[in-house]
Amino acid sequence: MLFRGMTSYVPILEILTRGGAVGAFVGVAIAIARPPLTPARITGVLFCLAAAAHTLTQSPAIKPALGFAWPAIWTFSVMGAGLFWAFATELFGDHPRLEPVRLAPAALLLAIGTAASLAEGASAKGFLLAHNLVGAALMVHVLVVIWSGWRHDLVESRRRLRGPILAAAALYAVAVISVETSEIFWGPAHELSPLAAAVLFVLGLAGIGALLRADPDLFAPATAVGPMTPSPQPAPAVSGEGVAIVQKLDRLMREERAYREEALTITALALKLGVPEYKLRRLINQQLGHRNFSTYVNQWRLADAKESLADPAQRGVPISTIGLDAGFQSLGPFNRAFKAETGLTPSEFRANALCAAASDPSAVVQSTT
Repeated sequence: MLFRGMTSYVPILEILTRGGAVGAFVGVAIAIARPPLTPARITGVLFCLAAAAHTLTQSPAIKPALGFAWPAIWTFSVMGAGLFWAFATELFGDHPRLEPVRLAPAALLLAIGTAASLAEGASAKGFLLAHNLVGAALMVHVLVVIWSGWRHDLVESRRRLRGPILAAAALYAVAVISVETSEIFWGPAHELSPLAAAVLFVLGLAGIGALLRADPDLFAPATAVGPMTPSPQPAPAVSGEGVAIVQKLDRLMREERAYREEALTITALALKLGVPEYKLRRLINQQLGHRNFSTYVNQWRLADAKESLADPAQRGVPISTIGLDAGFQSLGPFNRAFKAETGLTPSEFRANALCAAASDPSAVVQSTT
């Protein structure tokens, strides 16, 4: 009798727990929706709203109370995995602007989910299965992004966030997708609903603690100082030792061209400088304005490549050789980084620079600064 009495409170407790989770997610969305609206902030708000929507749509008992708001909530929920992918890739990618392609997976999930809601029988199950498989693939990619970029991340608050919070959220999404896939074939698993509500509540609270505490550094716009125009004097907040490290680093990169080493890591660079790795991370991030070590090194490599491409004496040197000599491991990453930096392919840049050099030799100097 006592057990039956306790179980009668489970639905009420679940609704309260889901309400708390929704409040946490919406609270985080409101808190991070502040200027400047960087791509990470925009996608972060969208993901938090999707998480809140998912929390509501996972409980059949809540649906009748949502009324006319249900279609909008359902839409956000269906796009959840895609919006989480967009948030993770923007947060760790440091893109200067939000490209529409980042929202393409969310749009794809919405299209598949809509088709599933309109279909019947085996067709509906097929669309639901496709929706879950796409979501699972996105979550796996998020985990790869979280893991692969950890070593090069220069933002300490973001490095600490990679493992415990975002990985947990991605693993939760994979678990939900797995359960939803099993429900397609074997029926609803209502007994897991209270557990899911509790996990969502914990994730919501964790999001408040992690995202808001590190808000300024975590969502800062990606504005880095280029290597060819370094700051002549470190900021006043940098200690005397820091000034010496920054000057030694500039000399190592500019004169010794350490960036030309293909497998250069921040660990190896710290050893060359004879300083602790954590101190070098902090200086490159806070003093030089870079949020990612690969971006910092690639700017030196790109400056080197642009100088070579604009040099009439190297007209006959293959572009692939120039990219590899500058430190890129293969032609593909070199081409992508070069196009992102200049808006031109290396061959287009070379043609423009050599044409300018033919008419005005001083233009060579200008094109490489």
